[in-house]
Amino acid sequence: VIVEKHIAPQTREQLGREKFLEECYQWSSTYRQTIETQLKRLCPLFDWSNAYFTMDKNLVEYVRDSFLRLYNDGLIYRDRRIVNWCCQLQSVVSDIEVDSKEINGRENFSIPGYSKDIELGILYNIAYKIIDEQQDKEIIVSTTRPETILADTGIAVHPNDLRYILLKNKFVQNPFDPQDRLPIIFDESVDQNFGTGAVKLTPGHDAFDYTLAMKYKLEIRTMLNDQGHVQLDLNHPYYRELNNLHRYDAREKVLQLLENKGLRRGEKQQEKMIVPLCSRTGDIIEPMVKEQWFLNTTEMCRQASAIVDNDALKLTPSSTCKVWKYWLDNARPWCLSRQLWWGHSIPMYRCSINNKSSEYKWIGAKSLEEAKIKASELFPNIPSNSIHIEQDQDVLDTWFSSGLLPISIFNKNNSQEFPTTLLETGYDIMFFWVARMVMLSLKLTNQLPFHEVLFHGLICDPNGKKMSKSLGNIIDPMDVVNGISLQSLQKRLEQSHLSRNEIERAKHAQAIQYPSGIEPIGSDGLRLCLLSHDIFQQSIRFDPTQFDYVARYCNKFWNAYKYVKEFALADMNLHHDNISNINYEQIEKLVENRLVDRWILNELNKTIGKVNECLHNYTFHLAVVRLRDSFIKDFCDFYIEFSKIPIKQQSNDDNRKSNIQILLYYLLKQYLILYHPFLPAMTEELWQDLTNGKQGYLIHQLYPIMKKIENINPIDSQVIQIIRLILKNATYFKQMLRLLRDSDIIIHFSNRDQEDLSTHIETYLTEIRTITRLNNIH
Repeated sequence: VIVEKHIAPQTREQLGREKFLEECYQWSSTYRQTIETQLKRLCPLFDWSNAYFTMDKNLVEYVRDSFLRLYNDGLIYRDRRIVNWCCQLQSVVSDIEVDSKEINGRENFSIPGYSKDIELGILYNIAYKIIDEQQDKEIIVSTTRPETILADTGIAVHPNDLRYILLKNKFVQNPFDPQDRLPIIFDESVDQNFGTGAVKLTPGHDAFDYTLAMKYKLEIRTMLNDQGHVQLDLNHPYYRELNNLHRYDAREKVLQLLENKGLRRGEKQQEKMIVPLCSRTGDIIEPMVKEQWFLNTTEMCRQASAIVDNDALKLTPSSTCKVWKYWLDNARPWCLSRQLWWGHSIPMYRCSINNKSSEYKWIGAKSLEEAKIKASELFPNIPSNSIHIEQDQDVLDTWFSSGLLPISIFNKNNSQEFPTTLLETGYDIMFFWVARMVMLSLKLTNQLPFHEVLFHGLICDPNGKKMSKSLGNIIDPMDVVNGISLQSLQKRLEQSHLSRNEIERAKHAQAIQYPSGIEPIGSDGLRLCLLSHDIFQQSIRFDPTQFDYVARYCNKFWNAYKYVKEFALADMNLHHDNISNINYEQIEKLVENRLVDRWILNELNKTIGKVNECLHNYTFHLAVVRLRDSFIKDFCDFYIEFSKIPIKQQSNDDNRKSNIQILLYYLLKQYLILYHPFLPAMTEELWQDLTNGKQGYLIHQLYPIMKKIENINPIDSQVIQIIRLILKNATYFKQMLRLLRDSDIIIHFSNRDQEDLSTHIETYLTEIRTITRLNNIH
């Protein structure tokens, strides 16, 4: 679609298939470089030597061979079934490419390629005459699509609906062809509360109607061509009035003709209506019965469902197991063909004798040459020059090649186990991609492509709405990383392929959302912002107002590092083996005689345990909270402030100072490693600076694990709590009351138990006075 907009006003048909594909390859080459540059800016750990392109020769061959294998196994077949048809694309689209727009009441709507607005949200009541020699009766049918009356093959009501109980075994006339007898079907799937409780059946243009048609063996007719224009038989009574009209012009004309016939019985506003839209073009999806290539997935779905039931494949969160089972238990045959030009070719060849369109057979082959050989074997008594062979012009659904990805990339020879243990992806493509990878891998290799899947929610705007270019609420990650002005955001909209109405709507939304543009927070800031959300929520609200907080958070980390490295540790030889390789057990011995040192080491140890637990459970947002509290509140706001006093003071106790310095060094290293998954770029830079590049990359360091927790006695624990409370409140009152340095502050204990702690706290009065900058705390 994007390439077609790029070559406009030329169409792909005017350009020709070969030239159009050249444009597609050029577009993919250009944007591949853009995508790689953006990915690298986000600091992922990829082996770029293993980068691949979906249309690489080896991948194209594997997709082709897999199709043929499934075809030869009898699983891929040609059939006429109901599909999602986009008239603008003139192609089938997959379910995931269909957006649902909710209409509440009457609403005007525009679609591409049609100059007039369409009024949606109306339920029309239409009379169908009951064929009865003795009485002149009618049944009133409710429909939102009167134009499809031309392809009706039945009427349906609920068997318990007493209004229609006497109409069993009756027929009605099609309002546009009195000779067309339509049966009245009684089925429990009909909603008695929808309109009049009687619905028309148009199985050629409605999925529900198609299901009933299959059940009751009704005829299936279509009345639209690929462009969405009415296509009637020459002998149809209304051929002249309706043939070749656009489907929505046909709606107006059909309603007018029904009015003239006296068959309209009013209309009413429909309170709620779901309109399916093509996500690529914005056109309203037209359900149509088309001859396509389908994959029978019945057995594959059963296997993929069982593999979760027996815990061979773990889905996280566990609530997704029900959704997984629902999809697989209700899966329909998979439509594999698409009427597009860009994609994997379907390796099927149509063979006919003397090019007779009515007599042909399909042959699966790797090439035209192979197809010719197979055709000569299929028609041994026919001269080769009389056999016409043409490859199917359709391409494969992109999800077919995506579903084969684990095999085509890692295990195409079925010679080894798949290297992936965990797949992380969005829950919205659970069935379209994840389940199909499992299904195809089990079928073709008898192996699972991975053993666990972690599903995250959809990134939405601050109001919980799905991001959409036309709504102007999409956030480009690069804009968050690098920053962008409102003017530049809106200039980009002007250069897009959106309609003028969509551009103006998006500009308005951007002006409200980003009145001053977006401030840069870097790749680490973006990562931390995303990881601060609960990924298990279905809608993850991404709020730009968080950006400022994340920037301050990263700045706090940087400043703390700068103080420890450039001031507290300035006179230390950090690269001496006794210091750079110090371990937890050695640190424990250094701090055993000082409460505050033991406390911070113990709190860090608890944090390590909690963070590891969160990472194991994929509750990254809780890990971020715990790290933030530990690093900022425990380390920066408390321990660093306490450490400044012995480090600044000229003292004969050099061991005391050096022990604190070694502890600071150890703590800082541990925090850098702990934070590395959350702030990879900044922590790597600081690690290399701290270690002078002599301890390798941070990614190669073992992630900290919790050691045995020291049980600090209750009195010592209370002492720390009270000291922190004193520091917090003294600082607060100093700022609120604007106290001078020499102001008197008296600490009063409200109960006897706390009074008993006063002697312990007096030991730390010097530190308390220094930190609060209040000389007279008593």
